[in-house]
Amino acid sequence: MERLYVDLGNSRLKWMRAHAPMQALEYSGNRLHGQLSSVWHGEAPPEQVWVASVADQVATANLLGWLANCWGLVPQVMEVSAADCGLTCGYQQPRQLGVDRWAAMIAAYASFPDGVCVVDCGTAATLDAVDGRGRHLGGYILPGADAMQQVLLRETAIEVEAGVVDAGQEWGNSTASCIELGTCKAIVALIEQVVERMQATGVCNPGVVLTGGGAGPIASLMQIDYQRRDALVLEGIKLYAEEKSR
Repeated sequence: MERLYVDLGNSRLKWMRAHAPMQALEYSGNRLHGQLSSVWHGEAPPEQVWVASVADQVATANLLGWLANCWGLVPQVMEVSAADCGLTCGYQQPRQLGVDRWAAMIAAYASFPDGVCVVDCGTAATLDAVDGRGRHLGGYILPGADAMQQVLLRETAIEVEAGVVDAGQEWGNSTASCIELGTCKAIVALIEQVVERMQATGVCNPGVVLTGGGAGPIASLMQIDYQRRDALVLEGIKLYAEEKSR
């Protein structure tokens, strides 16, 4: 069966078909219907569409409406439950967990069944820990590096000159590089502290998987082994769809 997997985030739409690379689009909620017509025009409709959305109601309705009006399809919408694909959810109320985080955990745990730390770097940075028995231990949410930088500049009188951080740069040597390195290293420090804590307490020696549009600057500063998988959420939607279709 030809399936299309769709990850509708807060600012980006990502999609892929089986055995095809991920594609992505920066979207505007009110304009999404027209943007979809531009990128999917002329494509043969799949037999099935599976959607995971953390977007607002307007964007989600535009996506579902386009699929119904243009392809005549009612998609399967992924939801978080207490247990799926070998994982048990650590949230007291599973439906409060973002479905993108759940999909990312499903995909990461399939690759690291002895335990994994999953980090999604976007507008928000999220971290979720899974042990070797498939138990979601919980996680953390903090502003992404870009969001931290924007708040800092908005709430202070700091003026930033043009500048970039060089690969491998350890210390900031301009206001711009100090801010970028400081915010990115705050996220890196959390990742490394969580891994060290999981090891020290005997939970597991977790693998680390990074994903999300803001993963690049974080990855460049990591001092521990990791995998970067930009299509991680879509991989999880695919595994979820396969389990639910059995």
